[in-house]
Amino acid sequence: MSATPFDQQNLPTGDGHTLFVAQYGQADAPAAVVLHGGPGSGTQPSVLEWFDLARQRVVLFDQRGAGQSQPQGDILNNDSAKLVADIEMIRERLRIERWMVVGGSWGATLALLYAAQHASRIRAMVLRGSFLASQRELNWFFQSLRAMVPHAWEQLTQGWHDEQKQQVLATLGKQLLRGSEQEAEDAATRWGAYEEAIMQAMSGKLTLPSAPSKASARAIGKYRLQAHYLMNACFTGEADLLGAAQALAETPTVIVHGSHDLVCPPENAARLAKLMPHARLHWVPRGGHTPADPLIAAALREAVMELHPSP
Repeated sequence: MSATPFDQQNLPTGDGHTLFVAQYGQADAPAAVVLHGGPGSGTQPSVLEWFDLARQRVVLFDQRGAGQSQPQGDILNNDSAKLVADIEMIRERLRIERWMVVGGSWGATLALLYAAQHASRIRAMVLRGSFLASQRELNWFFQSLRAMVPHAWEQLTQGWHDEQKQQVLATLGKQLLRGSEQEAEDAATRWGAYEEAIMQAMSGKLTLPSAPSKASARAIGKYRLQAHYLMNACFTGEADLLGAAQALAETPTVIVHGSHDLVCPPENAARLAKLMPHARLHWVPRGGHTPADPLIAAALREAVMELHPSP
């Protein structure tokens, strides 16, 4: 079936943001909403491949400041509580009683935060490559991963003094949130190249980094949003997220995590599974972080079909 939306809207939030929302599949079918990663990455039409659009209704939207939502990269009135309220606003506006919630990485974080307030509206849940918004994970990504991608980390921190190298996120965040346009572009370029090197390493391609291309305006907006959220502990905490998971004892859930995920450590899935004994934990051998990984994509398709109601 052609991935053409049967409905597309720009929904105002009432406090300065407008959300891009698109619906695919069948309007009268059981609904699912996909929460994209980032923060700030925006939704990708490729996620529709996880669904059977002949039997499902799929809602995609760009979170505040991301993708086609406006204003792009704006951090004003942009925090986790606002995003949770946006998800519920979209559900109400689209007159959906209950839906499957599918979230990956930061989207899994957001799914748990949404569940903490609106569990009765969730029919089922798929969590992929879960991020638990902990300092442990930030230290791993920005500091400890230098052991896995040493050349990329050296490129990331090139020209910095020792104190800056010891606080990579703080250094990047300062440039993106309070620096000049040139400093913000430089930080986004460095961050993007480092992220790409990690993705390559997960696919088994550990190559020497080349000179990165300058970040686009959209990439600068994306990393500005990420810096805003990560430097504020995502306006939540690991304890809150684990508490939300523990409260979902009656919600059918599949947890998908790649054994080779270098972005969100596999121990995150183990922590969630311990608190959600009813959930099915689907380890993906040799799987990475991105849903573009064919192994992860296959696991997501399986999970979505497993949780789709029988005809």
